[in-house]
Amino acid sequence: MVHEKVNHTFSNDRFNWDAGENYQPCIKLSFFFKKLPNVDDDHFQMHYNHVHADLTVAAKLFNVVKIQRYVQTYQTPEIKARIRKAGMELLDYDACSQIWVREWEDWERFSTSPEYAAALLPDADHFMDYKNSGIKVFAG
Repeated sequence: MVHEKVNHTFSNDRFNWDAGENYQPCIKLSFFFKKLPNVDDDHFQMHYNHVHADLTVAAKLFNVVKIQRYVQTYQTPEIKARIRKAGMELLDYDACSQIWVREWEDWERFSTSPEYAAALLPDADHFMDYKNSGIKVFAG
């Protein structure tokens, strides 16, 4: 199907049909995962927010490959309940980490480094259920 432009009066000229794409010079990788069944929400959030964040940012290649941004988000049971109450479909994950890089090769270098394998993957065993439910990734 060929795209046909709808008749629309733009409020902001930077989104006008002739303005071109709003290009962002980064690749954002979003990793969705669940907590271990035997880990309570408080422990999950504290470990993820403190220990795992520290291990990630302290990794030597984090700065060498110039990770542009690292974001952690988690869904509390209260937020999940609000999403359901609002009639929205819930992504059934407890957390999402996002890493922004300039080039795909930057992510490959970081994620295949010995430090990543030695520190970050073993740390995931303390709070992530990646062995059973996996980690889902969206990149763009």
